[in-house]
Amino acid sequence: MEQVNLSFSVRNIPRPSKDCFMKSLINRTEEFLRRMRWKAFFYLQDPEERQPEKETYGFRTQHSPPPEPLLKAFEDDVYKLLSSVKFRNQPNDFLDKLGEEVKKIKSSTKTFVPSDKTGNFYKLPVEVYKGLIDKSITSEYRKAPIDAVSSINNEAVSVAGSLGLIGKMEKLEESDAFILLKDHKPNFATKLPCRLINPAKSDLGRVSKQILDKLNITLRSETGLNQWRSTSSVIEWFKNTISTGKIMFLTFDIESFYPSITEELLDRSLNWAKTMTSITDEDIAIIKKSRKSLLFSPTGEPWQRKNSTSLFDVTMGAPDGAEVCETVGLYLLNKIRRIVPESHMGLYRDDGLMLLENMSASGVERIRKNLFREFSNEGLKITVSPPSLTVDFLDVTFGSDGTYRPFRKNDKRTEYVHRSSNHPPIVKKNLPKMINHRINSISSSKEVFEAAKPFYQDVLRRSGHSDEDLVYQEKPSEPPRKKKNRRRNCLWYTPPFSVTVETDIGRKFLNLVQKHFTKRHRLHKIINNKTVKVSYSCMNNLERIIKGHNRKLLHKHARAEVK
Repeated sequence: MEQVNLSFSVRNIPRPSKDCFMKSLINRTEEFLRRMRWKAFFYLQDPEERQPEKETYGFRTQHSPPPEPLLKAFEDDVYKLLSSVKFRNQPNDFLDKLGEEVKKIKSSTKTFVPSDKTGNFYKLPVEVYKGLIDKSITSEYRKAPIDAVSSINNEAVSVAGSLGLIGKMEKLEESDAFILLKDHKPNFATKLPCRLINPAKSDLGRVSKQILDKLNITLRSETGLNQWRSTSSVIEWFKNTISTGKIMFLTFDIESFYPSITEELLDRSLNWAKTMTSITDEDIAIIKKSRKSLLFSPTGEPWQRKNSTSLFDVTMGAPDGAEVCETVGLYLLNKIRRIVPESHMGLYRDDGLMLLENMSASGVERIRKNLFREFSNEGLKITVSPPSLTVDFLDVTFGSDGTYRPFRKNDKRTEYVHRSSNHPPIVKKNLPKMINHRINSISSSKEVFEAAKPFYQDVLRRSGHSDEDLVYQEKPSEPPRKKKNRRRNCLWYTPPFSVTVETDIGRKFLNLVQKHFTKRHRLHKIINNKTVKVSYSCMNNLERIIKGHNRKLLHKHARAEVK
């Protein structure tokens, strides 16, 4: 095993080849023209023939729209624009360096495995990687029945039929599992501990996600429980709860929360939710069916959880995995509100935080024991930290004196997108502003901001943003009013960006819109410079290139084993 010493972020984007760029550009353009044809089709349709709108859960039809003669001249000019795209040589030392790294990665016969939390990468021979992933799979999974995939797909078809989504939902995505190395663990070099990630997912989870989202919003409102979804919500709770008395913090962590959620625990959570709000049996059935999941090894074999007989699993890559955890988390918060008042505790996914006021040592110990008991009754294991006057929670350190400041783990690499990266210019321009806003939002005062500033300023300098300074911004006494922005029904054209492209694709595209869809045009009302917008998209960054390299090596190794 060899650690890869990258001096820049894997979010940086190298120069793409001409073929890769043109392939992406054509795909983006064809997708836009497809959506434009559908929009024109429904606009020109006889109102009496229109079908009533149905809930589609964000799914789009897989059917192709019929050709529209009114769009033909515009489409022809768009394709002429694509064929006239010109490229240029753009000297750039950083992109040259990035290109050399890409060549080394693609020519290597070893896999590049990312770490779980520190941002490091390690080179492993394919056989070693394969051995680690096989060990991780067999420790938690067993081989699934031959008909398991078809069983999940058949259930998805029945749900799609009942929701009117036939022809829109796709089959179970059979993506191969992969691992992350836990290099922050003791004895990492000898034991090589791993986190197994299962990216296989079903479109049924997208339906379940929306059902659970609405359910969780209602539960949070009805119960008043503090289930946080962002750092800002934790800070707001802290500022509203902190007092001048003797304050201590207590944190707890639910071990392996996702895989530890059993079918029985989810059932108890949903039954409790039914007592707080209305949820139909059909919605519960969809949630339960979307939990049927398989893991696919690099050889394509399906595996299921050892402790499950019904293919039940809550995976980190599932579309509704986080929402399931939130539903169960609300149920758990309701169970422990008898230990600590709900106003003095909260949960972010699997991390809990409690604020204890004027509590004796025996009182704290009693709370710890009660927490262990309640979570154990639900089949979960937790770790509870000793009480302290300061606590590191998410990316903030909270103090009993009412202050809070940025927190980062010492072993975690921090790198930003380089100023010379092949990103759209607006992304690189706004990066320092976003970092400045972030550090300000998690600093309780100017003194705290100035103390944290040097580290982030230095990282910005290393990333080429040498002329950007982080500046403290006074917090408004009252939160700004939210603007009521009218949702505009716009068509977005998202061509890829590359510094090697000389042609101003976005400007020429908008000129074509203005040229073809004049005020006299029949489609001008829905297709004009106010309803058609351009936003450049990104080509593959270094992280995605590494994932593609690993996948290619593993598939090649799997084919060799079969032979």
